[in-house]
Amino acid sequence: MTPLGWRWVLFAVATLGWWAAQPTQVHAAGSCPPIRHPEKVTVSSTLFFSQRHPDLVEARQVTNLAVPKRQWMLADDLTLGAQTAEYRHAMHCLLHGDSRTRARFDTWNPEWRPSAPQATERDDMIVVRYASWNLIKDSGFFEVGPWTVHVAPGKDWASSLRSPKLLNGASWEKVDVDPGSLKISEAPPASTVNANGGRVWIAHAPVLVADVVPPRPVGLALSRSAAWFAPLGVVSWWICASAVIAVSAWPFLDGRKTAGSPEKAAAGVLATTVLQWAGLSAALGLTLLLILQKFHSPFPVPAVVGLLSGLTLVLLARPWLPFKRDFDDSRRALKRRATVIAAAAVVVTVVGLLVVWAPHLIGLPSNLTPTVSPPASGVAGLVLLDLAILWLLLAAIVAWAWRFVREGRLGDSSINGAPVHSVRRLTTTGAALAVAAGVAVSFRWYSFDHRWRRSDWLGEASTVFGADYRTILGQQLAGFASAGPQWAYAYTWVLPGVALVALLHLSYRSSSGASLAPQQWDLLLVIAVFAIVVALHSGVFFAGSLSLAYGFWLPLNMVVLYVLVKAGRWWSLLGRVERKAGGNCVAVELSTAAGHRRLLEDAHRWRGLLRQLRTAYQGEADDATRRNLEKQLRSLHRWRPAGCRHDCLPDTVSVVDVALSWGPHRHWWHNALHAARWAAVFGILPSMVTAWYENAANTEHWNFTLNSPTGIPDVIAKFLTQEISFAGAGLVLGALWRVLPGERGPLRAFNLFVAWLMPIGVVAALNVSFGSREVGWQVLGVVLMLMVLTLTSMWMDADTFRGERRYWAKRLDLLTSIYQVHGLSRQIAFLAAQLVTAVTIWRTLVVSPK
Repeated sequence: MTPLGWRWVLFAVATLGWWAAQPTQVHAAGSCPPIRHPEKVTVSSTLFFSQRHPDLVEARQVTNLAVPKRQWMLADDLTLGAQTAEYRHAMHCLLHGDSRTRARFDTWNPEWRPSAPQATERDDMIVVRYASWNLIKDSGFFEVGPWTVHVAPGKDWASSLRSPKLLNGASWEKVDVDPGSLKISEAPPASTVNANGGRVWIAHAPVLVADVVPPRPVGLALSRSAAWFAPLGVVSWWICASAVIAVSAWPFLDGRKTAGSPEKAAAGVLATTVLQWAGLSAALGLTLLLILQKFHSPFPVPAVVGLLSGLTLVLLARPWLPFKRDFDDSRRALKRRATVIAAAAVVVTVVGLLVVWAPHLIGLPSNLTPTVSPPASGVAGLVLLDLAILWLLLAAIVAWAWRFVREGRLGDSSINGAPVHSVRRLTTTGAALAVAAGVAVSFRWYSFDHRWRRSDWLGEASTVFGADYRTILGQQLAGFASAGPQWAYAYTWVLPGVALVALLHLSYRSSSGASLAPQQWDLLLVIAVFAIVVALHSGVFFAGSLSLAYGFWLPLNMVVLYVLVKAGRWWSLLGRVERKAGGNCVAVELSTAAGHRRLLEDAHRWRGLLRQLRTAYQGEADDATRRNLEKQLRSLHRWRPAGCRHDCLPDTVSVVDVALSWGPHRHWWHNALHAARWAAVFGILPSMVTAWYENAANTEHWNFTLNSPTGIPDVIAKFLTQEISFAGAGLVLGALWRVLPGERGPLRAFNLFVAWLMPIGVVAALNVSFGSREVGWQVLGVVLMLMVLTLTSMWMDADTFRGERRYWAKRLDLLTSIYQVHGLSRQIAFLAAQLVTAVTIWRTLVVSPK
């Protein structure tokens, strides 16, 4: 890192330390004078639930209180401004008093309020309207006004109403619980029951418990045993993914012993690297399982594991090597880069270990979890520990991705082998990773502060949690040393995808002969990319609802796509052409530049002659002209590549169909890259919409994201990973372009839609707890993917005849020429049907969740 970069890091740490040193304002509640005639106080409260998102349930409450001005000495204080101490004291007595019990910060979820409760004068009464809400996702206690919703695995949600002592004897006119799309399982006898299962109690005692049946989708209704097995399910996926990439890399190991074949030798080296990562990934997954379960280990153990794991992964990745393996780099330059990287990683690790091994020097206990307010040095030390762990793990992810790219020779044509100013580049990368880690830790701090201030709006957070601001802050920063590695490791699923693509690239470079599509082990690599990069990204939480189905999800997707490719190859257009040709002569012909050019010229002539013939039949052309045009078309239909013994085209297939089925490039690998680029472009808008909906669909959801320890980083990561998933889908489509059924691109894209949809149906059938909403969300994701692939396939068809762009002002005109008017209309109608389907599902699930 440059001196400037270190100055910024030190400045940020100093700023955080100064912030931690600032005292927190706490408002003393004081004593609460009683109400002289509490029976004259009227109270009503309504609690209702709604679910407009598959991962969240919204709980809202509205409580109305009317207090006689002359019966309580603090009544007039309720009308003062919310910033005054008198207002806060009066509201504390009226809304909470001494009814709030001690709670743990990690399990207590304070409510959100649209604004401070407003009090108005009405005759001789002070009327207070108290509205608040909360979002339920995980287990814990959720505060909603005078209500508390207790969410525990394997149990119904206990919605408890507890009024403060000040209101004992008050007239509770009406208590209403509306379960919305949920239902009430147990509650005291109600005065009335609504059509949707809501209960209303008239003149009820101010203590009430109503159990609500939780929704099924997000694991809120998991049993205790299922909740325990959930981490094991996560690790089962990592182990299964490691097995997949290990099996995929195994056949390439023999390439290291191949003499005179540098590409196969490089593939062997990369295969060894992939096997190393497979073992490291599985081992780290099992290690994190132990951290997740917290098997009575001292708290510093997760921090030490995170530090040493990150350091080990960085050093094993060897990111100091030059991009090109055959670049004649000087030993001195290589040693200098290795020294810079190793020194930076070791220094960061030592800084973190010093905090763990000598916490007393900065005022922290041996377990790093303060029970009293720590000094500013202790808070700064915990911040440094979190930064060190995240920096090492982020650096490890980048380093391994770089190693896969380097050994897979991805980008050889665009990147110079000479590492110009490589030390400066390494320093810049390290500084960027430090900024990323700083952002993650900063939002961890911000989310804590956000939650604390919601609890402390009446100055009683310290009483509720039994500790002051800085003590709880220290505990949260210490806990992030364990949660941070789990969060960073969750995104390492990208690395197997990079490794598989790198292996596929080297296999393409070392292949000899012509083929329509990936064969044997190359096909396995493509299918593995589909399962890990495409199907996993959007379906893992769906599969994870079965707990151990995480590992089952990968091979299921691979088997489905493999069967579809094998069956589809027989029905594909080029498969039929090859069978009629009786050999591989079509692929051999079109793999050459001259053969591909001749095919495109014949296809261009065919389209021109066909237009002339249609015009001739519609006009007044003589028979001789029509017969001449037909003769030329029959001549083009008798297409016979070099090496073929007889004509290759079936009666219903033209040279235009062959050209579109072959794709814009001579090799399937270049078709795959071409489709991946366009899919990433067309996926930008769906990625933005998906990231927005999952994190900021409305104001409440956005507040929930801000409340999450990794909310904002997850928004950014969601967009990037969605883009990777779209690019991976395009890669698979382009690689299998020639063996998927269909004469036009959109029909080929539809085959991947089927391949993705079938595993969803299988898992939904196995899991009886699934409802239509959960399946609907998955189908919506698949439809969005189909839209992206449909647009990509249409652009692929247009790029097949990109040499004719000079004849057409717009790409749409070229597509009209290729598809003809009626064909283009069908493709546009197909795309419009997908859009209508997506909007219909969206409206059904979001606008009308019930």
